[in-house]
Amino acid sequence: MRVANAAMKKAIVYACAGVVAAERSVELVSSDLSAGGRVVDNIKGRWSQTLKFLGKEATIDAEYDRKERKDFLSEATLSGKVDDVSYKVKTSFGDEHELTLTTDTKDGTSIELVADNKNGLTQVSANRGVKIQGQDCNAEVSHARQSATSKVKLSSILGHGVSGTATWTVGGKVEPEVELEYASDISDGRSVAANLKPKDGTGDIEYVDTKTLDATITASMDLGGKPKLTVKRGWSF
Repeated sequence: MRVANAAMKKAIVYACAGVVAAERSVELVSSDLSAGGRVVDNIKGRWSQTLKFLGKEATIDAEYDRKERKDFLSEATLSGKVDDVSYKVKTSFGDEHELTLTTDTKDGTSIELVADNKNGLTQVSANRGVKIQGQDCNAEVSHARQSATSKVKLSSILGHGVSGTATWTVGGKVEPEVELEYASDISDGRSVAANLKPKDGTGDIEYVDTKTLDATITASMDLGGKPKLTVKRGWSF
């Protein structure tokens, strides 16, 4: 972890220098307009810049979120690729720094390692495409070291905008956690998405409209809950 911590410290230095980036954006996010209250609930900003790191091209993304931190950046991420290994170093400008490494093996398996400066290695996962009874699926196996929890997850596109996932917790219940998702474009700039967990009857539905106004209108509702309406307006410069 000494190498990982050193890389994290370098990421902080580069991130602080990268706030004057070439690509910048600002977003104003409203509160739930259906419930009244403040019109502007949050302000978000993002700065992005490419640079040379370890002799290779890398990207710094610095983010501002007023809800998380009013007077400074909320987080910064340095990402890139060295040989066959992709890396991402993220800092929240506090005591937490996280390093993610991913690589692909010759048989098409993608392996990911996640570590932080407090707990060392926290998670290991591997995923690859497989065929099950003629159906294309993605199989993922993961292990979280702190909780000693291992999971097997199968996901597949079922067709007509519907995708499904089934997750088994090793050593847990025999029945998997099943989740169904639906996504579809209604028209240009208008889309609808739904998420459903059949076992416990929970889920949500979301409608997004970027066409009616010069902003993003999102109407969402949890099953059995009340609808919420938010508006987001972004600028890039």
